[in-house]
Amino acid sequence: MGNFILKDARHILVRVPNWIGDAVLCEPAVRTIRGNFPDANITILAKPWVAPIFLNNPSVDECIEYDSNGLHKGIFGRIRLIKMLRKKRYDLAILFQNAFDATFLAFMAGIPETWGYSTDVRGFLLTKSVRVKDEIKKCHQIFYYMNLLEEIGLKVDRDLKPQIYVSDEESRRAQRFLEENGLNFDKIIIGINPGASYGMAKRWFPERFANIANRMIDEHAAQVIIFGSNGDDDICKEVFQKLKTNAINLCARTNLRELISIIKKCSLFITNDSGPMHISASLGVPTAAIFGSTDPALTSPIGDKVCVVKKDIECSPCFERECRYGHYRCMEMVSVEDVYNASVKFLNPNAK
Repeated sequence: MGNFILKDARHILVRVPNWIGDAVLCEPAVRTIRGNFPDANITILAKPWVAPIFLNNPSVDECIEYDSNGLHKGIFGRIRLIKMLRKKRYDLAILFQNAFDATFLAFMAGIPETWGYSTDVRGFLLTKSVRVKDEIKKCHQIFYYMNLLEEIGLKVDRDLKPQIYVSDEESRRAQRFLEENGLNFDKIIIGINPGASYGMAKRWFPERFANIANRMIDEHAAQVIIFGSNGDDDICKEVFQKLKTNAINLCARTNLRELISIIKKCSLFITNDSGPMHISASLGVPTAAIFGSTDPALTSPIGDKVCVVKKDIECSPCFERECRYGHYRCMEMVSVEDVYNASVKFLNPNAK
């Protein structure tokens, strides 16, 4: 690493990944950049649905939304973004998003120093290009981002865990909203997240989410909040209709910051492998994560109070959206008892 970076990098652009879960797992790398450049102005460049992850983060000075479906759509939109970035006069761009587009934007914006993995045939545009070695592909995603910084020569703390920051005002608004919807904060609040954007192979069955929620209601007088995005309407409705008592179905009713602040109020979060899973873990909420087609060695939630429920079978992990054999046995084998036993430990530390 040359003297230019150590001495002169005062304005740094960080292009973060496009998926919520990946962005959460990238947060420790952003904090690492702040630790190495404490006096720099650090700007996040993110898609609109990811940018709220970094709100209130003390390592971030500014966040620019890259709206490729709106303001920055098409050639003229891209030119508009390039002109804006050029005016900012960044010294350094660190590109955690692996696409050629990220490097092209930094190059066209005239940023003199650009770091990233040499993926997507973009190495020739990077001033510091890091090859993706086979061993890093087998590591957890959080270390994939940290490894980029380590390979370039920054000081890295591999024990850092993702953090999302909720303001006092956000917390108060979330509490008011839940109280207005009949929740009692003296009782246990269980968050249920039955959706997963990648596909059916990542989704435990709605009736089993309902069964685990009902057991929590019966045995722990739990209150239930159902979370989901626009594509999860049917799944969330099915869970809601099977519950024994009134619950709050928040599917598609919150923006991302509202979702974050409400998850923070939960006593326990039961979820598929998804973006909200990583949000919950990063907030310090006890999180029980159900895995099927994906590999927890690569994308498990990172936090002090997390557990993974997964059954090892010959064809898993397959990383497919749909089960190629049509049986979804990796999810079928995960019983309500399995998830209950994993979850209840968070509510009762003495449970076996």
